Amino acid sequence: MKVVHVIKRVETIDNDIKELRKLEKSIARDKSFTTPIFMTIEKQINILLGERIKMLDLQILNPPESFTAGIAGEEEEIIEAPVQVIPEPKKAVKKTQPKESVPVKTAPPVKRKITIPDDDDIPMLTQDQIDAKFSTIKSEEKTKIENTVISPAFDEDDTPLDDTSIKLLDVALEKGSLNKKVMDREKKVRFFRENFPSD
Repeated sequence: MKVVHVIKRVETIDNDIKELRKLEKSIARDKSFTTPIFMTIEKQINILLGERIKMLDLQILNPPESFTAGIAGEEEEIIEAPVQVIPEPKKAVKKTQPKESVPVKTAPPVKRKITIPDDDDIPMLTQDQIDAKFSTIKSEEKTKIENTVISPAFDEDDTPLDDTSIKLLDVALEKGSLNKKVMDREKKVRFFRENFPSD
């Protein structure tokens, strides 16, 4: 891939990020569907930033001789690229007395650093930071689960906050048993007796 293509790709990535930021600001924040949209936009921005970093980290395989000589410590004259002057649009000029010709000096082009405005109060996180936060949250959940005591009367697939387990506890308080299999069997028997009475 040529350097020009890399630079153009970085420029399109910067423009895409800028447009995503504008889109993010234009969405109404008081709607219920905005949170997933914001998360998707932030995820896409992070992907684009990662791609931009990869593009900027690429190495130049066949650099020009002047570039390699400057890196190696040899001092050579820096050859300046010819400056292209863009003529300004002509305005209606009143005819006056001819003036003496004055040589026009062209100022060297000013290099401006491209900065992407960060209007968000939330700082950008790298994928590594996000993964680290997720792993800490998961480890905290595991320690909480390990610290809670689970009654052996429940099967492993039951959750303690399930509606059926609450009903089972009510029945167990009445009958004095927490064995779920016996209770399921009694439920089935009761169901068939109520729906299919035998005479």
